[in-house]
Amino acid sequence: MRATPGLLALLLLAATEARAARALPDSGEVTCQRAALDECTYVDRGSGLVLRWPTDWPVRRLKLVTETGPAARWRQPDATRWISVDYLPDDPANPETSLLHIAVLPKKEWIAQSAQPVPSARVEVATGSRLVAIASAPESNPYPPGSRDADIYAALQPTPEQISLIVQFPADDPSPARGPGRNRGPAATLTSVDGGQ
Repeated sequence: MRATPGLLALLLLAATEARAARALPDSGEVTCQRAALDECTYVDRGSGLVLRWPTDWPVRRLKLVTETGPAARWRQPDATRWISVDYLPDDPANPETSLLHIAVLPKKEWIAQSAQPVPSARVEVATGSRLVAIASAPESNPYPPGSRDADIYAALQPTPEQISLIVQFPADDPSPARGPGRNRGPAATLTSVDGGQ
């Protein structure tokens, strides 16, 4: 079989894409040092979830904390992966605080949880063939009003639509031309994180 220029370009793109994505550890912290160079794409090998660190996020102000297995299920029932995006404050007297939480769980479990009499504080932000990613965020800004940390934290607080561009399952197409797609969560605001988790 003879390789055409188009085929070679496609293979090169696929190799670059595969090399660019870094595997999320089963548990631990992950930081991004060069988001502007698009070097901070992470993949959960177990679920296929891809997390693309936004290039306009301040890399020295955020870190990912992730868990799988029982630790993930402790944070969100039935979760196979749990990710927290934590804000690292400018003022060392201020505590680190979660900007948002993302959990991956089987679609059927999420449907059962969503049917409970007490509505979930989480919003679906990505849907794969058998899994969903749900997100939640603190209701209020934890930093003193008018402080540098309060301003930065408020500017970084993403909407569900923005989160659906950050986390996706590989088969999902984030193209706006596609209209409402599988990767779009409901147009809602994120609500508080249960129990301070």
